Amino acid sequence: MKKLIALTLIVALTIQGFTFFSGSTVEAQTQSSEAQLLSYTWHVSFASKIAEWRGDLVAIGEVQNSGTTTLSSVWLLATAYNSTGAMLDQTDYKAFAFNLSPGQKTPFFLDFLPEYSPTQDQSWVSSVTNVTIAVVSVIATNETMYSGLTIPQGSITGFNNAGTYTVRGTIQNTGTQTTGRTWAVTTFYNSSGSVVALNYTNYLADSIAPGNAVLFTATPDDNTATLSSQIANYSVLIQTLPAESTATPTPTPTTPPTSTPSGTATQPPSTPNSDLTYATIIAIAAVAVIAAALLLVRQRRRTRTPPSEGSTPSQQPAAQDNLKNDPATRLQNLKELFDRNLISKEDYEKKRNEILSQV
Repeated sequence: MKKLIALTLIVALTIQGFTFFSGSTVEAQTQSSEAQLLSYTWHVSFASKIAEWRGDLVAIGEVQNSGTTTLSSVWLLATAYNSTGAMLDQTDYKAFAFNLSPGQKTPFFLDFLPEYSPTQDQSWVSSVTNVTIAVVSVIATNETMYSGLTIPQGSITGFNNAGTYTVRGTIQNTGTQTTGRTWAVTTFYNSSGSVVALNYTNYLADSIAPGNAVLFTATPDDNTATLSSQIANYSVLIQTLPAESTATPTPTPTTPPTSTPSGTATQPPSTPNSDLTYATIIAIAAVAVIAAALLLVRQRRRTRTPPSEGSTPSQQPAAQDNLKNDPATRLQNLKELFDRNLISKEDYEKKRNEILSQV
């Protein structure tokens, strides 16, 4: 599902272009006036808690709201290259926080899923020598995150606990409103300030009344003793939903955002009927161009290396209304449910095996 939604962002990228970076640890540059890519690292995953599979190529980093408006989401695209500069694969996803206030930072995690690679496996990963990342779209919102949740001074600590770096702290509601579901997003940095790991907790509470508090613990996802030994600092971002809300923590737009020079989706102002007719004509033309580009991009991203003799090719949907039955899409949806702790590990493994057996 996230791959299909992000196709519109790839179209925006072809219009905007992006800056290339080199190395496994990269200091990034501003992509737009609204979102700044601060730094990122990439490596081969050594676990599969947040990565889809052990051995996946993954990139992790941090992005900041450098504008003046709240951002409901920030989308990024990563591209992997070999030593000759040939592109091997691409992946895209949004940063972890939503309703990001001006100045706030949030981590991101990009997983090059094998089932979406040209070879449909991990055989190309060992050839990667460079990964670039770009902010391809930001979506502005009039909503703001409740600011009454704070971490009292002296109530948080970080330490290496037998090979696992652990952050423990208290989140207190110092405001006047009762919150909805609340969780914490923790970013871990090495001594040079580059992001090396992240964690997002389960829901800590369904609601927090004014004056009340909750405890939280965060450890690096896909951790190893070597990874934890590199951690020198951390930051915590508190996320919460309104008390009456039942929305998911990371909402995505149901329609592609209108491209602007900065990549921000904006709501067009009210105009007289004569202007509306002219705007409608332009909008229809823009939609037609984007739709044509989407078809080209989709055709390129879905191109696969022919299977070897005796192997069974992956089933591909015959039409757009059958995409929801595509095994890769179902696996992604299932992984998102597991990542949000909406299903158990046992249910996840059982359903995943069931889907894979149908391929």
